[in-house]
Amino acid sequence: MTDYDVPDARWQFPGVLRTLGLVHGALRVRHGLSLHDYLILGALAQAASGSLPVAELAAFLQESGDRMSYLLRGLQAAGLIDRRRRAGDRRTVEATLTDAGRSRFAAAETTAQALIRQHLGPGLDTQEPSGRSCDVT
Repeated sequence: MTDYDVPDARWQFPGVLRTLGLVHGALRVRHGLSLHDYLILGALAQAASGSLPVAELAAFLQESGDRMSYLLRGLQAAGLIDRRRRAGDRRTVEATLTDAGRSRFAAAETTAQALIRQHLGPGLDTQEPSGRSCDVT
């Protein structure tokens, strides 16, 4: 199905859960990205310099360093990011978005935004941060 709706009623999860499932599926099928990949590319796209220390990305996703290395290795192999040691501090590894990564993220963001608006409502403004934080700990 092209709209990623699941026809079986027992799989019709409510609101955000269903929408995240649809976004995840659409990112995989249309853009070859996992939800983690999308979040990493998005964080790098939002960074003023287009790069972030790997430790910051790990903190953002609340992932271990090993898991973060695994995720970044896949993105680097796909040509979507580069990883390099920081010139002024060789202890710090930074991930940088490539032009291909920026393009892939832009296309994926369009898909994600459309699905979020479609399934969570047209009044939801997903372009601007609310300024509110949510503590889930």
